[in-house]
Amino acid sequence: MRLYLDIETYRPKKDDVFIDEKIIAIGIIEDWTSYIECSSVNDERKTNTFYFKEWEYGDEKNIICEFYKYLNKLKDSQYKKNRFLEVIGFNILRFDIPLLIQKGFKYGVDGIENLNKLWHGTFVKDYFQICLPLNNMMFKNLKLTLLTDKLKNIGVDIPEPYGLSENIAELYKNNRYDEIIKHLETDLSIIRIVDLNSKKLLKSF
Repeated sequence: MRLYLDIETYRPKKDDVFIDEKIIAIGIIEDWTSYIECSSVNDERKTNTFYFKEWEYGDEKNIICEFYKYLNKLKDSQYKKNRFLEVIGFNILRFDIPLLIQKGFKYGVDGIENLNKLWHGTFVKDYFQICLPLNNMMFKNLKLTLLTDKLKNIGVDIPEPYGLSENIAELYKNNRYDEIIKHLETDLSIIRIVDLNSKKLLKSF
């Protein structure tokens, strides 16, 4: 199965990345369709979307612990069925996953060795890395729009992002939680559409 992953964080200062950075929401789309089955990207009969929200769970520790309970249970169920779990996102190898490992260790979910092993036991598809050849192997200005614009040009319907990531801190400070989830929901939908159209995308270059 495929697990589309995105997190939102609150960082008071731009330079405090990984140092003073709180995970405030984790968004998940579970997709149980095969790429062959999913003839339409809008076919959501075998998908589940849900969120771990700091403002509902009480604090960061609770959402991290609940997320890892969920992830371990999911991996165990797939292992028993002799299936692999694929985690998909944008920039998750440089940001989301390292931060989740850091927080899991901080809150005593498990030791760093076992957390690394847990994530190593998944297949990870990061479209940030996939975009590199399309951006002259440069990280500067590397954005998902390199792929979404291309897909739009070949007729794939993709929703527009809801708001900007840099506005999340302000939304959080003002308790505008619904807008944070709307932003997260749209980002997850976009990365899923990109992934399901990846073959079309590669043929277009």
